[in-house]
Amino acid sequence: MLKTAAVSFTLSLFALAAQAATPPALYTSAQASAGAAVFAQNCAVCHGAALGGGGGPALVGAGFTQAGTTIGSVFSVLAQQMPATNPGGLSQSQYEDLMAYILQKNGYPAGSTPISYGKAMTDSTPFISQAK
Repeated sequence: MLKTAAVSFTLSLFALAAQAATPPALYTSAQASAGAAVFAQNCAVCHGAALGGGGGPALVGAGFTQAGTTIGSVFSVLAQQMPATNPGGLSQSQYEDLMAYILQKNGYPAGSTPISYGKAMTDSTPFISQAK
């Protein structure tokens, strides 16, 4: 009986760990597709076509964020300081689409609810790249 309880408890812990490791769906696939086009036109010149960096830093992978980075902190920099040649110069929907694209490239799954500008600015979800 005790052995069964211990096995059950251990399996529950593994299930919780797997759940915690699954990033949340914060955007739609349509937003990410639109974001790819916005990125190519406004961001790729500095951040590279594959988001790997160039004149600007990489926007994908473990080196992109530090401990304590949130979706909101990344989005705030994106929406207020980018593109470098025209900070804050894109529309709110373009920034939403860009964030969706960056999330997609960092391994976050698409969902059925679009990311919104207002929520993204204050989103406290940790930003942890799942990209290898």
